[in-house]
Amino acid sequence: MQQQDSSKGLRGKVSRVVVLPARYGLGPDRMGRRIERMIAFMSHWEAQPTIPVTASVLDRHPSVISSLRGADLAIHGYRHRSYANMSVDQQAADLDAAISAFGRHGLVTDGFRAPYLSTNPATFRLLKSRRFVYDSSVPEFSLAGVDSISRRAKKLADMRYGRTASVSRSDVAGSFIELPVALPDDEILVDGLGLRGASTLTRVVGAMADQARVSAGHLILQVHPERFHLFSDALRSVMEKVTEEGGWKASLAEVASWILAGKGGPGHWPGGRPYALSVTGDLDAVSLADFASRVLVT
Repeated sequence: MQQQDSSKGLRGKVSRVVVLPARYGLGPDRMGRRIERMIAFMSHWEAQPTIPVTASVLDRHPSVISSLRGADLAIHGYRHRSYANMSVDQQAADLDAAISAFGRHGLVTDGFRAPYLSTNPATFRLLKSRRFVYDSSVPEFSLAGVDSISRRAKKLADMRYGRTASVSRSDVAGSFIELPVALPDDEILVDGLGLRGASTLTRVVGAMADQARVSAGHLILQVHPERFHLFSDALRSVMEKVTEEGGWKASLAEVASWILAGKGGPGHWPGGRPYALSVTGDLDAVSLADFASRVLVT
């Protein structure tokens, strides 16, 4: 069971509150522009980002839907609350509300990522019963090495999410697949460890890609739209690297479809490509008001 937001500690919460005004506007326009830049960046590399969206955001700010065009979408709950701490009925109600909201706004998805990467066994039973194709809520630690950044990042990841796995694998159960999300993510690196320099972030993300190449695996990066501008140089470098090495740049929906169709998986990617990379970014708030209301109800 993963830990939820309280595991970030007082320092992490204070740090995020300090930077919120720079990342969020009073309305959705600033975040909308960040999303559009993220999608345009990935389009340049002939790929789609996967953006798991907390569905209540769509109800509060339907105008943001136009900014999401061109992205592969997944559900990120209706409200940004820990599924691990909910009963089965509460999870079902939240999940069904999210599905309904996506439908009302003309959006279709068969993917899911839990808020706070926080699940329990009932979560996966519910996802399968609602005919979701994939989940990407299970964290795995994907930064090899024993330097200070790796050690600090692993300690923080374990504190926030419980002890994380270090082996990349996609678990298939019938017509449903688990696609683990890689740690450290942007929140751990930027807000947790205070890293800002492009060269350092590039080194970290590059090392994560190297691990995926060696294992012929699937690296699922997590870069929230609110921090995309801080990661753009590092992502450009890793996209160049993956392109040069012949890696497959794909959305989570594409990877899930490939594996569930029985065409392959780790070590057997399309066209004999050596490994796969997906860039994802959860969208759980688009304005300062959204963030404030989420804190009050969590």
